[in-house]
Amino acid sequence: MSLNTGQPGYSEQQHWQTLPQWQTLQQWWQKQDDRQLSQLHSELQHQLRENGAAVDPWHTSARQLDLLPWLIDDKQWQKLDTGLAQRHRLLNAMLADLYGPQQLLQQGIVPADVIYLNAEFLLPCANLSQPYPWLSLLACDVGRDSNGQFCVYNDVSQVPAGLGHVLEHRLAFNNTTTELNNQIKKTQLAGFFRQLQQLLQQPAADNNQQQLAALLTHQKRDTAYFEHAFLANYLDIALVHGADLMFKNGQLWLKTLSGLQPLHSVLRYLDDNSCDPLELAPASSGCAGLLQSIRHNQLFCANPPGTGLLESGALLPFMAEACQFLLAEPLQLSTVPTLWCGKSEALALLQQQPERYCLQHLTSNQQFLPATLNTDQLSDLWQQIEQQPQAYIAREMLPLSQLSCWSANSGLQQQAGTLRLFSLQDQKSDKPEVLPGALGRTNVNPLWLQSGLREGFNQQFNAKDVWVLAEKAHSSSLLQSAGNRFTLSRQAGLLPSRVADHLFWLGRYNERLNLICRALRAALPLLSGDDPEQGQHDARTLLRFCLQASGATPEPDDDISLLLNPLFSADNPHGLVAILKNLLFNAQSVREYFSEDTWYVLDRLQSAVYNWPAKPDWQHPAVLLRSMDEIILLQTAIYGINNETMSRTHSLRFMDLGQHLERALQTSGLLHSVFCQTTPGASLLEALLRMADTLLTYRRRYHSALHPVPVMDLLLLDDSTPRSVAYQCTILLHQVKKLPPQQFSAGASIQRPGNESQLAGELLALLQQTDPRQLFDGQQQAQPELGQLLLQLQLRLRQLSDSITLSYFSHVDLHNQWQRF
Repeated sequence: MSLNTGQPGYSEQQHWQTLPQWQTLQQWWQKQDDRQLSQLHSELQHQLRENGAAVDPWHTSARQLDLLPWLIDDKQWQKLDTGLAQRHRLLNAMLADLYGPQQLLQQGIVPADVIYLNAEFLLPCANLSQPYPWLSLLACDVGRDSNGQFCVYNDVSQVPAGLGHVLEHRLAFNNTTTELNNQIKKTQLAGFFRQLQQLLQQPAADNNQQQLAALLTHQKRDTAYFEHAFLANYLDIALVHGADLMFKNGQLWLKTLSGLQPLHSVLRYLDDNSCDPLELAPASSGCAGLLQSIRHNQLFCANPPGTGLLESGALLPFMAEACQFLLAEPLQLSTVPTLWCGKSEALALLQQQPERYCLQHLTSNQQFLPATLNTDQLSDLWQQIEQQPQAYIAREMLPLSQLSCWSANSGLQQQAGTLRLFSLQDQKSDKPEVLPGALGRTNVNPLWLQSGLREGFNQQFNAKDVWVLAEKAHSSSLLQSAGNRFTLSRQAGLLPSRVADHLFWLGRYNERLNLICRALRAALPLLSGDDPEQGQHDARTLLRFCLQASGATPEPDDDISLLLNPLFSADNPHGLVAILKNLLFNAQSVREYFSEDTWYVLDRLQSAVYNWPAKPDWQHPAVLLRSMDEIILLQTAIYGINNETMSRTHSLRFMDLGQHLERALQTSGLLHSVFCQTTPGASLLEALLRMADTLLTYRRRYHSALHPVPVMDLLLLDDSTPRSVAYQCTILLHQVKKLPPQQFSAGASIQRPGNESQLAGELLALLQQTDPRQLFDGQQQAQPELGQLLLQLQLRLRQLSDSITLSYFSHVDLHNQWQRF
């Protein structure tokens, strides 16, 4: 566990050997044999996978959490705590000045070129005021300099990544190494997160109810997104995208099932330029009007756009002088030596030893490492710098701390490491609160860390839980015992419309994939029957249904291979792989609503589909049949797990609506293909019953005689059959009656009633009024009324889908009055 900085007189291990906690850790470690350590290491990684914040479900090469914690004693922590708190106050003051009166520029402390040539200085954010400190949340990458002293490499202010990882690592340790946790007392993290929660969830001015808070994230499905979901869930705030928000009547609103709800505060995890497509980058994924809401004090944003100026590193050369000017005190926590090339003496120093520095162009954010350039490249770089030296800064590359780490494969080893510290400041306290812990990172690329590239944060690295030693342990949970009165609640909270939309279509795509696989499983055995000609005819009917269900338009006389190959082609937008991608996209968009077991099954489902042959051998269908069996089993598991783990709230209800609506729609289409577009024989009728898992039910009722009328009754009109259209319509009517009955426009009490209940009632009435014997003639041929009924059902089901979309997923006004000129 020693920190070897390369200095002969500096030994971190000698310091640790004087601490009783270090001796306790050594004693505990010596009591564990290799098998026990390996088992503990595996359990620790399993805890991370269960939480899901640090793991991308579709990639197994996620980061590893080291079994050895990083210990920091009181004396060392005091230096970090006071130094980071001062740095937070200083950066707040610098942002407020540079986007306000600009005294630092007037006094010549910060050159004007450093600001106005900087791509991260956003003019729309000038004079952006809010009643809170400009910089509420700050992260700093800290290590050791060449003298063994703590030194800040980077300031992270736009997206303070890693805060969720710190929380997750501590929870994983608490659940895994209970004995070690009880022996070594450390300061807990809950107080910091409780203060962050209170900052975001301020009570409303007119009542004691908490106002709506959200964590604003991007739309990419990566490890950062899952960290954001984990953090939002822990803080009990909504996880939203820019598409979830709407600027209306001078305020930012969240689109929910119950209408537009005013948003009070946002914890921003989007880059500055991605926040507001109206005033910043037009192609961003944020919400137009976000800056305007902040200007009007309608929204508290932590941190507001404009803080990226700190991450550019442009202010690092002037930190010490700015601290003396703004705070009237010396800078306590040193900064990595940085040169501004606009000064001739700084440029000369850079040219003497360029390999010691990382250069950055402030306008383009392009970075250069002279140590990696050849002679010609270095010559070109000097020419660029000479043309505009004031647009370049150079950060010195410092040695990273060396830490003892443990790996299940290689045991104890030394790795380079650094700390990411976090601090928080609200409007009530003068001193920022520093998180009594940190994200320790080892096995990292020093160039990523010290050059300030934020893209490097999500590169693979090993993590260490950082323990700040204390005399006694404090509260370890965000939940506390409370003596005040409370009201029992079974409300699930607000459900954003985007989330409900994803869940609705997740149910639809999952059921669509399930029905197509069932049809394939029923069609393939027909190809190898006793009557090849009739078998191909019957199989062709089911395969055409598969293509129609996926959105394609097959030709009536297509060959079997022309029907099968498109379904299995990975490039076909109407193939099974495309349906699976849509399913996964919607699932990943609502990652936080599903259990780990659901993701395990989805991972298995993805592997099963991606392992299909590009051109299936339909003449030898055994392999395909096994694949169909596996996929159907996995999809059934998804239904079961979600019904066992998800609360009976609107989230499960919308997924259920999508599933039953899709089943009713596709079953109606299947019956139309089988009975109205062809004359089914016994083998096709049996395949149809097998596909719907109703063959045993049919035999119990009608024995072995296959007739179209009872088959139609069983699959269309019998509301006790789980796969019949009538059963789906019964569930749909039951579910739509439990949806929010009305929506309201922002700032007004205008009801927006939908007609979902009416449409679902009409669907059920159509079926209840139908006599199956009237749908076939004496020769058991389908009457025109059957086709009309099935088409009418499909029309009503599509109308129901559109009505749900307009009522709950779209928040446009019902009508707009034309203005007369």
